[in-house]
Amino acid sequence: MTIRLKGGPELLRLLDELPKNLERNVIRGGLRAGAKVIQQQAKANVPVRTGQLKRAIGIGTRTEGAKLSSYVKLRGKGSYLGLFIEYGVAPHLISVSDADKPVRETRHGPRKVGIGTINKMVKRGSLKIGENFVGPTVMHPGHAAKPFLRPALDQKAEEAVNAMGSYIAHRVQIGNLRAPTLEVDDE
Repeated sequence: MTIRLKGGPELLRLLDELPKNLERNVIRGGLRAGAKVIQQQAKANVPVRTGQLKRAIGIGTRTEGAKLSSYVKLRGKGSYLGLFIEYGVAPHLISVSDADKPVRETRHGPRKVGIGTINKMVKRGSLKIGENFVGPTVMHPGHAAKPFLRPALDQKAEEAVNAMGSYIAHRVQIGNLRAPTLEVDDE
């Protein structure tokens, strides 16, 4: 997504007059302020079952040479679920590999066991759904996508830019130097 800003060149000229570490810290803080807006919307959009995925939505900034950027991403416990919720899951077969299936020792040597025996044995090699052992194979029906990250950016991009501009304007007020207000250019 590309956003054009009004006041951007004026801001860059002003920041060039500041010491580099102050410039970098002000921009980094502004980027974090903008990312925070997107993060809050993503948390509002996420379907909540346990709250684990909601807690996994985080923000950060990164530096690549002279380029600074911010991001909203999933991290920590429960973050792996986000991909499945955001993009959905196609129907698929889930099975236990042959190496993990239980083997019953008999006097004639080891032999594979049937699903009924697996459920009775209650050992590794049987898939469990809730409290029920269902055997070594199950068909997962999949589920539709419930995007929450991408719509958050679409819904709050302009507000994020405004938050970034407000943060920078608040931080850069030295004598006659004032940061210009940033606005989204609708053209």
